[in-house]
Amino acid sequence: MTKSRRAAWAAPLLLCLVAGTIPQSPGDTVIVTRKETKLRSQKRLFAPGVADLHEGDKLKVQDKDGAWLSLDYQGTTGWLHESDVTANKEVRLSGEGVRESYSASEAAAARKGFNPQVEREYRMQNPNLNTAFAKVDKIQATKASEQDVQKFLETGGLLKEGSR
Repeated sequence: MTKSRRAAWAAPLLLCLVAGTIPQSPGDTVIVTRKETKLRSQKRLFAPGVADLHEGDKLKVQDKDGAWLSLDYQGTTGWLHESDVTANKEVRLSGEGVRESYSASEAAAARKGFNPQVEREYRMQNPNLNTAFAKVDKIQATKASEQDVQKFLETGGLLKEGSR
């Protein structure tokens, strides 16, 4: 292989390795990166769940079909979308779900050091926003059931026929 052909392959391969997105093979271990999700009986968003999964759970890859992975979790086999897991063993788990890529504005906010301490100080300096903060906190604490989400998507015409 010529030097230029190696270079053409090296950059995308390196990017995949860093992001942990190398296609999974049977026997590989993947880690759940969503706060909560379900291992499904079929390769569909609202297929019945066969196991509840939580961020940090480790599963063994059985098979891959497109973006869906057949996984074994504590003796139960089911399907999970590949966007809910990573093969990156160095992934930082947060207890709030994880993504491995961030928008430029999110990265900029992180560089500015917006953290719980900064938020507390901001709240103290802006007491007129306490009502707004309370509303945002209430919204963030709200959980919608899977049935409610499905109904919302169906009502809005956002679910393709057969994807339930």
